[in-house]
Amino acid sequence: MRTKFFAMLAGFAIIGAGTAQAQQSPPKYHCGELGDNNLPQIQPNFRSNTDLSENNFDCLAWQDFIYFMWPAMTTPGHRGEPNPNAKFGSSGPTVWETYKTVDAVFLPNGRDPGPWNQLQLLATLRGSLAQRVDQGAVRHLTETSKVSRPVLANILRDSAGTPPDILDEIAQAGGGTLYDLNGYPVYYEVAMSRVQYEYITANKLYDANKQQAYAASHVIALPGGGDNKTEGSVEVKAAWKVLSLAEKISGHFHMVQALLGGSQQPVTVGLVGFHAFISNGSQGAWATFAQVDNAPVQHPATSGTFNFFNPKCTPAPCPFNVKDADPGQVVQINPNADQATMLNAYMHYILQGYSPWQYYNLVDVQWATIPVQVAALPAPKSAPLPDGQPNTPTLVNAVLETFLQKDGMSCIGCHKAAKVAPTAEQKPNYAAGYSFALKSAHPGPK
Repeated sequence: MRTKFFAMLAGFAIIGAGTAQAQQSPPKYHCGELGDNNLPQIQPNFRSNTDLSENNFDCLAWQDFIYFMWPAMTTPGHRGEPNPNAKFGSSGPTVWETYKTVDAVFLPNGRDPGPWNQLQLLATLRGSLAQRVDQGAVRHLTETSKVSRPVLANILRDSAGTPPDILDEIAQAGGGTLYDLNGYPVYYEVAMSRVQYEYITANKLYDANKQQAYAASHVIALPGGGDNKTEGSVEVKAAWKVLSLAEKISGHFHMVQALLGGSQQPVTVGLVGFHAFISNGSQGAWATFAQVDNAPVQHPATSGTFNFFNPKCTPAPCPFNVKDADPGQVVQINPNADQATMLNAYMHYILQGYSPWQYYNLVDVQWATIPVQVAALPAPKSAPLPDGQPNTPTLVNAVLETFLQKDGMSCIGCHKAAKVAPTAEQKPNYAAGYSFALKSAHPGPK
């Protein structure tokens, strides 16, 4: 019965680039155990992903995506909170764009970054521009690899105890630059919610020396929310591309102003990929989204318009998914999950009128089928952490992990190897709660 039900829904699926088309009636979708009353709604509701079925996780991931992308409060003291009076899709920073970015958390010399709502001005930026960056109105983008170069260098230098296959995958994630069709590199950033930030500051994990000391007697475990509607630790990764004039006026992109590579002059960039790790005290849930026009699926296309694939590339056939190719030619090797595709069709329908969000797809969600509570493990805990036997062994985003699209590569599979920040004196193998962000900490004075 289940197979026939989804086969019927598959007729409503939207496939390929430019998928958000107006329809006469909404495609149907059922959220499994949660029931139809729990279909995602255009409201700023956070729904913690707990241990449920696949359909539930997809619905919860889309609801959380709406929450993350909801216009944020802009009044002082409300960083990371949605504005309940704003319309979804209206201008201004989104909720996640007012989270703390990694460079605002892990400061030089292991300095305390201060309270969550404290204004954090970057020394490299001038006056009001620094304030706009802190408030999320302008992105400060410096990384052209998903894993930052300094963190990658630490990972490769401190490889003892890390499974070789995981090390190879991490190296690939940081070892190549993705260029768009206009020759601009894709930029990446990492940000975190208030719960994760305050866990880091309360335990002084912003200092590499104190991070190591803490991990020697405690298991680093990013806390989950207190109930199904309370936001817990959230860590997000975003991929941005520089937009052409045609892309700016297409209405297909969430657009922001960004400073690229240390420039003081903002340019317009568009969101092309988005990861979210939502902690529930165990292995959490990992959801990844992509802009619908990014790349053809499974094989090169002979027609169509894509962000990272030119069907008229010469001499044909042009190689694809090649590191550092400029311009890049990207093919999404693994298609979006079947249930995600069917839910995307429903979401595209209800998001009409909330441009540009009908032009984004859920790729898939990964979670532990046999979750292990990390905080209950004996300390100290070395990497890798348990993977909790994930529902799928593969979860890859074509613009976040372009050059390692292969079966068995996944968020949990990679992040379970995350370790604490090294120092010149110590390079322990303590696990870092599935977060590579903690490796960005600098040592402070002893």
